Amino acid sequence: MESIIYIKSLHRPYNQNLNSVKWVCSFIKDKNSSNEVAKSDFYFEFYVYLIKKLYNLYKNNPTESLTHGIPSYESIKKSYDSIIGITKEKKKKIINESLAKRITDVDRSIFSTYKATSYFINLAKDKLDFVDHNNQLKSTGEILVNLRSGSFKLSTKEKEILFSSIIKRDFHFFISLALLQKIQKKIKNLSIEEIHFEFLIDKFGIKHFRYTEASNEKNFSKVREHWINDLAFLDKNFNIKKSYLEIIIGDGFEELYKKIKKQVDEYYKEKVISKSKIQKKVDLFLLIYQTAPKNELGFLSLQEIAEKMNLGKKSFQTFISEFYELERNKYNIFFNNVVQAISGKNQYFIRNRPVVNIRIKELNK
Repeated sequence: MESIIYIKSLHRPYNQNLNSVKWVCSFIKDKNSSNEVAKSDFYFEFYVYLIKKLYNLYKNNPTESLTHGIPSYESIKKSYDSIIGITKEKKKKIINESLAKRITDVDRSIFSTYKATSYFINLAKDKLDFVDHNNQLKSTGEILVNLRSGSFKLSTKEKEILFSSIIKRDFHFFISLALLQKIQKKIKNLSIEEIHFEFLIDKFGIKHFRYTEASNEKNFSKVREHWINDLAFLDKNFNIKKSYLEIIIGDGFEELYKKIKKQVDEYYKEKVISKSKIQKKVDLFLLIYQTAPKNELGFLSLQEIAEKMNLGKKSFQTFISEFYELERNKYNIFFNNVVQAISGKNQYFIRNRPVVNIRIKELNK
């Protein structure tokens, strides 16, 4: 069986900014090129380094977010004011107490900013492999850190190096998501995350999102969508740019790319078009449900919805069965069978159980 190349977990928002890989690599070059920083102090020292860096960058523009996927100026400033200008021992004491307590605003700011820096290291080291287990730069990290660029703007060369690393560790997920962007623009009533979630299951057999939360896949897709944007990966027609196709070929992924592109094209014809048609009915169904008055228990008659959708008994039976199977991971869907007509005219069947009324509640609400 073909091995699927993908990163199983990513943090939103703190894994979504590729500039953070540069910051980690720059810290190592500036402060740890000869293992000056003890392993036990690496996260602490990088945290202090980055708080200073982001504070100085934010200082000129405190009311705006510098870029996506980094802590706010307010959190950076509170952390900066608490730990800069005191001894290393006092810094560590304040940080450790804040991480443990998380009671005051300052505690929470230190916790959130420390969490962010941990995920920045995680992305550079464990996910994209620019840093080794000894906290030293790998060859790709050396190349990346020696390229000139601004703190929040990736140069062309930096984008190429980052992309090459991404596809070595996330080829199936990243490339399929990028290729599906063009399809999503054609099928506007389906989100890219929804299309991609089903594609991963259908074509790659990646099913573990089903057994955790579908929202996880959405978060992971959002992270990669930021990567796609940061890299300027697609042209105005949502095709992969030629320079990146050349890297795919040069890194030995040409045949795998062709295979995934074929799978995406097949998936569009086999599943997406029909799913889009169903989704139009789902959207109408939900609109009717949301706007129609319910009974005292919050239920609405399925027959009433069927009439407003202009669907006959057989057509609505087919639809409501599909709706339940498609949407039950998104909503809590309740049915009851309070008989409203002896003839059973108002009854439908869900998994062979007769039902008359429906109540829908969004998950986690």
